This record gives sequence, C-alpha cells and structure tokens, in this order.
Amino acid sequence: MDLQAAPGEGAGHAAPWWAVAPLSAAAAHPGVRLLAAELDRARGYAAGRPREDFVAGRILARVLAAELLGLAGVQGREVLPGELEIAQWCPQCASTAHGTPRLRLPDRGDGYALSYARTAGWLLLGLAPGRGRLGVDLADSADAAFGPGDGNLLEDYAYAPGERARLRALPGPERQRLRARWWALKEAVAKASGEGLAGECGIPVVAGEHRHPLLRAAGTRVLEPLPGTPDSLGRALPGTLVGSIVWAP
Repeated sequence: MDLQAAPGEGAGHAAPWWAVAPLSAAAAHPGVRLLAAELDRARGYAAGRPREDFVAGRILARVLAAELLGLAGVQGREVLPGELEIAQWCPQCASTAHGTPRLRLPDRGDGYALSYARTAGWLLLGLAPGRGRLGVDLADSADAAFGPGDGNLLEDYAYAPGERARLRALPGPERQRLRARWWALKEAVAKASGEGLAGECGIPVVAGEHRHPLLRAAGTRVLEPLPGTPDSLGRALPGTLVGSIVWAP
C-alpha cells in the first residue's frame, strides 16, 4: 500500500481510509436519517431493490465514514453518523443534485473527499482529508458482463486497443478477473477526475502509455483491494469482489 498518513489526521492510520460492508448492515442503524434531497433522489429509483439499495448505501456511507473518522481520531471523540452530511456538486453544471460527493462534519472546514460504490449487495467507501480528488469503485468479477472468452461486448466497447490486446493474451479466468479490475479502475478514475465515463477523455484508459492523465500525474496513488484484502477497519473484501481507489491529494 503506497499511502502515507495525512498530516494531523490520525497518525499511524493511512489515508485515504476505506471500508466495505454488506448493504444489509444498514438495517442495524434505523436512527440514521437521510436529507430531504437524498429522499427525493431515492424516489427517482425504481421501487423495490434499486430504491432500497440506494437508501441503504447512503445510510451505510454515514456509518462507515463515522467509524473511519473515529479510527483516525478526528474530533477527539466518537463521531456519530447523524452528524455527517453528504453534499454533492457537479463541476460541469454546478448542480448540487448530483456530482462529486463530499462529507461535511460540523466545525471541520472543508470537510472530506468522499467516494462510494455499490455492487452485488455490498458498499465500498473511500474517505480522505482535504480537497484532493478521490474516486472508488467496486466490481464483481463473477458478473456475466466480464464473462470469459472472445466476443465480450463490454471489452469491445470500454477497453482501448492496447488494453484489449493485453486481455486477449490471457487465459479465460485471468482475463475475466482483469476485465473486472480494470473496469473498477476506469470507474474510479472517472469519479476522481470529475469527468464521468463520458468526459473529455472518454472512457478512461488505465493501462499502457496512453493511460488517463490522472494516473500519470505525480502524487496520484492507486489502491486495488482484492478478495480477502482487509479494509481500514479490519474487515475483508469478500468473495469475487474487486475494488479500486484513486486518490490525487
């Protein structure tokens, strides 16, 4: 892990901090309430699992962030999930209804860079002090979208020629896992850059000499948790999940 502790933020604990938890764990925190804007956004999801997963993810984001801040010694006391506000801002249109999230804590100035992703019933969250750029994503390497063999539609669409050449040189199982790892990294770069997958650079290239400028910038760090990798709280990434965390402090 090529990450250093942030000055004044929990000496001995590396930043960015990250945590993973099943979305079902949100049920243990009925007292955590979402903001009106978040509830409005939740209503934009289809009723049932899509809406429930969004709400659970927002609850867990606060819970995990509070645990990470407590681990780092922020505030010098226990941080309660209910104190935390998730704010968003879009650099393209200045909307606060979507865009790059930040975590706000009373009396903490600029707050914290925040990023999170949901897949296969799990949430991955990253948190870092300051105003750096942070992006995380989570992918399930067992998902059919990363399926083995040639003729994969996602590979033909989302991977650059150099990336496809490297993928096609691998045997099926390794190729499937690398597709998932690179897709998580592409999503994490898209979030950290603020451009999204349809940004100026298109779907980020993450391997080879033409990889995205953010990955070539001095100081950018990439962490790629694999199954069994313990998070900052000591919990392991499960099963076939692979994560990606991109931090430009």
